Amino acid sequence: MSLLIVTSRYLKSGTAKTKSQRKNYTKYIATRESVEVREQSKKYSTENQKKLLNELLNDFPESKKYLEFEDYKNNPTAENASELISIIIERNADVIGNRQNFVGYMAMRPGVEKRGEHGLFNESNEPIVLDQVAEEVANHPGNVWSHVVSLRREDAIRLGYDNSDRWRELVMRHIADIAEQTIIPLCNLKWYGAFHDTTHHPHIHLIVYSTNSKQGFLTKQGIDKIRSVFANDIFHDELQSIYQEQTLRRDELKMESKKYVEQLVKQIAENHFHNANLENLILTLKNQLDNTKGKKVYGYLKPEVKKTVDEIFRILSQEKNISELYEKWCELERQKYKTYTQKEKEFPLLWENKVFQPVRNMIIQQVLQMQFPAEEMSVVEPELPEHFVEMEILPQIDEEPIDSENQYYLKWSDNYKTACKIIYDKQSKTEDFQKAEQLLLSETKSGNVLVMFELGKLYTSEKLGKKDVEKSVALYQEALQGFLLIEPKSKKIKPLLQYQIGRMYMKGLGTDVDMPKAITYFQQSAAHGNVYAKRIIALEYISGEFLEQDVDKGIFVLTECADSGDTLSCYKLGKLYLDGKITTQNLDKAEKYLIAADENEYAFYALGKLYLTEEKRDVQCAVSYFEKCSNMNTWASYWLGKIYLFGCEEVPQNREKALQFLTFSAERGNGYAQNILDNMEQYQSEMLTNTIFSLFVNLSRCLSEDYNQKFQSGRISVDKKLRRMMQEKKQALGMKEERTQTQEQSY
Repeated sequence: MSLLIVTSRYLKSGTAKTKSQRKNYTKYIATRESVEVREQSKKYSTENQKKLLNELLNDFPESKKYLEFEDYKNNPTAENASELISIIIERNADVIGNRQNFVGYMAMRPGVEKRGEHGLFNESNEPIVLDQVAEEVANHPGNVWSHVVSLRREDAIRLGYDNSDRWRELVMRHIADIAEQTIIPLCNLKWYGAFHDTTHHPHIHLIVYSTNSKQGFLTKQGIDKIRSVFANDIFHDELQSIYQEQTLRRDELKMESKKYVEQLVKQIAENHFHNANLENLILTLKNQLDNTKGKKVYGYLKPEVKKTVDEIFRILSQEKNISELYEKWCELERQKYKTYTQKEKEFPLLWENKVFQPVRNMIIQQVLQMQFPAEEMSVVEPELPEHFVEMEILPQIDEEPIDSENQYYLKWSDNYKTACKIIYDKQSKTEDFQKAEQLLLSETKSGNVLVMFELGKLYTSEKLGKKDVEKSVALYQEALQGFLLIEPKSKKIKPLLQYQIGRMYMKGLGTDVDMPKAITYFQQSAAHGNVYAKRIIALEYISGEFLEQDVDKGIFVLTECADSGDTLSCYKLGKLYLDGKITTQNLDKAEKYLIAADENEYAFYALGKLYLTEEKRDVQCAVSYFEKCSNMNTWASYWLGKIYLFGCEEVPQNREKALQFLTFSAERGNGYAQNILDNMEQYQSEMLTNTIFSLFVNLSRCLSEDYNQKFQSGRISVDKKLRRMMQEKKQALGMKEERTQTQEQSY
């Protein structure tokens, strides 16, 4: 049932003819005796009343929207016919009369509550001279706005709006709102009101204008705002009750949505959810989108692609739980509409409802991002090998060889540099390593500790065909003894020797593992600026294994190393920011440092994973980095296989490439790659299941969250379609629509 009726129009100024019309109008409505409310007969309306009503309704068809017409239609008594005739004349009388007579009508109409000699009131407590106001309004050169605010009698009595004082207080509370919407400075605003206590619909008349004739303009939106502030004030308590009820309904909707999602998850987990038609449509849409250029948004798609999207939406909307959720949504909407319209609101099918048009783009995005099965996320992928973390070759420093009292010295000789070049060349073969061995042996007996250390490393590997642990240990012991003797007397190379000694104590090379000693030497080396030692100290602070844990300090030191150009520090720092386990995840920093570290396949792989994250998603870039290291990193080839197998918006499906990369990874021991190869069809089904699940979840969220968005401000907004219908009412004066600003709306 409608609660409030507001009518707004302006009384034009201009020619002598219009002034005369205003004057006659005011006199007419001020003196018309038949308007007086008297005890009426309960008999049916007379033939004369019916004839008059037909004429009036023909001239003013918008009158069929009045509450009085509803009363007459439901019960066509003489009393209701008289009331309808009166209200039609009252609300359209400005076709006949003029401003002056209208003011008189407001003040003196039978049924008006008089405040002395007449019923006019404004914000002042001073007496109002009726004739003076009538003349002032009649001769005002600018526009004068009139408003009628009407209630049903039962509502007026229940809410206390059955006297002029209460209405005057209401207007005074919102006169600033009226001034704002009429675009009149409050200091220039003049207004007068009068309360008419009619039998069925007590109401007030308001006249509003500016002392400055050039001011004053009221839009349809302004009328809507005035209506809104009156309604929210008058029906404040009722609206609060409605808001509370809607909150309860919203909570119920959320619970239903949550229950539905949980049930759907269970169905998928138990493999009970199947819809072959929907799966085929999704695959069709995926293929259509992969072959579509330009914007992949519903409005830009070809008709045949739109048709596929529409059909997917239709099938989704028919699912039982979604249908129930939509019915809950409609129920809440109907509750809202009942606050300002008498008609029962009918809603289209979910997939035809324009409110949920964005669901189509959600479907498109979900299909474009067909989700990869994520079984490997719990797997700990291989980290950077230890030999990457330590410095492989001590960098040459220009310092004269240091002779100790013993036979040991340190020199970057030609034989040493040639041997190292062979050892660390990935193309070297067994015979090459044997040549390197001979070059090193030629200097071992002379006491060069660099040569001893490098030869010890060579014997621990299998590059010569087999390991020789005994020789390796002996060489490491002698090298450590030489480093310890040389370090105290060294100058430029002191930080390097301290780092080397620390590394031997840390790894147990030529001695037992002694981490306290190792940390001491690393700290000394780091204090002298050695970046390799600083990196180790930073990582120890982060892990807290041998130093008291201080993650912030460790990150700070590691950042210094990275910013100084140490690529391994860049890699470590980038991984920390990518994983987000030790420190807060920061993908921008992760990207920065991993790019700075991209000198090995592990950095390439980390960058590939980075570009698969939601925030940094760039599948083409990820593929580029994975391909750089796929022949060395089985996880990179595994991910390439998955990307090409399932395809995505940026990278089309390529089954041949997928099999190539997955086979490469599987043959080198990656069980997950082998699992995909063994269960190719099952993974295709899982991809579809994930996508369907995401579609249902997102659709249920659209339904359950729609009301949160609409009611977050705690106010009821008028539906656009209803507003448009209301605005279609033409003004009774025959004016052009752009010049006529009359609007009636029920709340």
